[in-house]
Amino acid sequence: MGPKQRRSNREQGNTMLEFAVVAGFFLMPLLLGSFTIGMTLAKGIQVSNVCREGAVLFVRATTDPAGGLDLSLPSNQSMIVHAAAGLGMNQPGTNLPDPNGKGAVILSKVIRVGDAECSAGVVPAPVGAPPWNAGNCPNYDSYVFTNRIIIGNGSRFSSLLGDPPTGTVKSDGSISAKDIATNTANRAQRFGPGGMVTLIRSTFALTSEMYVDVSQLNLFSILAKPVIYCRNIS
Repeated sequence: MGPKQRRSNREQGNTMLEFAVVAGFFLMPLLLGSFTIGMTLAKGIQVSNVCREGAVLFVRATTDPAGGLDLSLPSNQSMIVHAAAGLGMNQPGTNLPDPNGKGAVILSKVIRVGDAECSAGVVPAPVGAPPWNAGNCPNYDSYVFTNRIIIGNGSRFSSLLGDPPTGTVKSDGSISAKDIATNTANRAQRFGPGGMVTLIRSTFALTSEMYVDVSQLNLFSILAKPVIYCRNIS
């Protein structure tokens, strides 16, 4: 009985080892999946906070230009980049935005063109205007960009609202009154009935959008699209 008992003990040890190995194949993906989802959720909360901070600063810069906050300057953009620490938006060792980084904040001012914008942008005014309409002011009653600032990797990430035509955005992020009133390629998407928000003529909305690539967390390709997106409208 002694040899038989020893064989039985050895067999029990092998069974435990085999169970541990087989269980590891099932448990490891679960653990890594939980890690991926948990870390992505944490990054998503941070992205939401940074996006909202970008909106707050953009509102301040737009409504109080005398306050001196110019978000087209990298030194002022560093406030947003600092809040995005750990998301790969900064140049190494600094809080300056990295144009080749893993994220971007896109700030846009969109206005619904009315009489005031047509009067400022259509010069000289056509005979018989006002009243203004799409015939004498091409963008009348349309939603168009009046300001666009990109912080970070703007070559990789683009706004879901569309983009102003190349060459229309000045160094400070503003767009000329002429382009606002007459350049039909300068129109924004996702506004108006059925869109995100509907404005009355000559009023504007400020939007902050943020993208971050989290592919470094995408173990076993669990995430179908490892990019976090957030949007804030004021």
